[in-house]
Amino acid sequence: MPRIAPFAPPLALALLGILLTPAPVAAQPADPVAGRSAAAPTSEGEWTTLGLLRVRDMTPFGLNRLDLLPAHAVDFPPGSFGLEVNLTYQNTWVMSRNVEDLLSAGGTERRRIGPQEVAAILALPGDAYLVDGEFGLVDTTLHYRMTERFGLYVQLPWYFFGGGFLDKTIEDFHGAAGLSNGGRDLGRRDDWVIVAGIGEGEFVVTEAPSADFGDPVLGLRWTPFERPRRWNVVVEGAFKLVVRDRRRLVSTGTTDYGLQLSLQRFFRRNALYLSLAQVWVSSPERAFADDEWIPTAVAGWETRLTRRANLVLQLYGSRSTIRETPLEELAADKLQATLGVQWRRGDTVLRLGLTENLANFDNTPDVGVTFSIGRILGLDRAP
Repeated sequence: MPRIAPFAPPLALALLGILLTPAPVAAQPADPVAGRSAAAPTSEGEWTTLGLLRVRDMTPFGLNRLDLLPAHAVDFPPGSFGLEVNLTYQNTWVMSRNVEDLLSAGGTERRRIGPQEVAAILALPGDAYLVDGEFGLVDTTLHYRMTERFGLYVQLPWYFFGGGFLDKTIEDFHGAAGLSNGGRDLGRRDDWVIVAGIGEGEFVVTEAPSADFGDPVLGLRWTPFERPRRWNVVVEGAFKLVVRDRRRLVSTGTTDYGLQLSLQRFFRRNALYLSLAQVWVSSPERAFADDEWIPTAVAGWETRLTRRANLVLQLYGSRSTIRETPLEELAADKLQATLGVQWRRGDTVLRLGLTENLANFDNTPDVGVTFSIGRILGLDRAP
């Protein structure tokens, strides 16, 4: 049996119990302009904007760095809390051209990437890498809105890893659509391995690591508008606290910090979003990359489906965290698209999205699934 990691940590399960418990909802005056009511729409003509899906960098070489999530568009009153649990699970099969040539020379039969293959990859002239596995992340975020303009949040990541839960599904889809599997048939399904020789550095993990917590993130959110109507601007600053040394894939062992500017434009049945971020990443592997600023851009469109459900389409672009390499496929920028549906009922928000790689297939996850649940806490029922 392949090893399949659990899809939710004990902490997230406990939080879900809180999230799903009914809570009193404050009465809100109806506002015909999108983006204002903290409760569900009160008439058929209203809808509630929720913002972009909270999708982040899930590439194996950037998984443990700070990556600012796109700003949400959920409004809730000062003095209240929001609790959000976001689960992302992705499948990755990526390799350099020389590794593909090496494995192809051994025949087309599926095989385990064992010690001999790992040694052969590291012995190749020049840089080489192979990543085969599945990566899961649960981000638990507690938001607190201090005033109309200022808010705080703290985020705690929990990482888990699996073999090839999605391998067969992805290969069957590629086959049915007439697409290439990108050399997936050179390795065995349900295996887990990372092997990289970049410059003078080597990184090898041949078994799925055990699940563990990563470094917490503290953030501050500010908007210049007390009551945004057609437009909203959100400025965020955040930093990742190092609370442990570097352990495999869950922590860089370094402090990252960054800024994000988000523009939000609301219409009657649609909304447009743009988030631009710069994150300073201190590299834990000098052979792989230097300390540098990593720019990220997320653009998206949200439209109303029903009174309570919205459709979201968004594009994510980011610079690779691996720069000190002549391998263009590894140093290339990452570009992904996410299509999702969001529901809001009262003070509970549910989000479901599917992320697909659009370009540079040899340094980015093939496919990822995102599910999140959020709830506004601490509201009192109006008299």
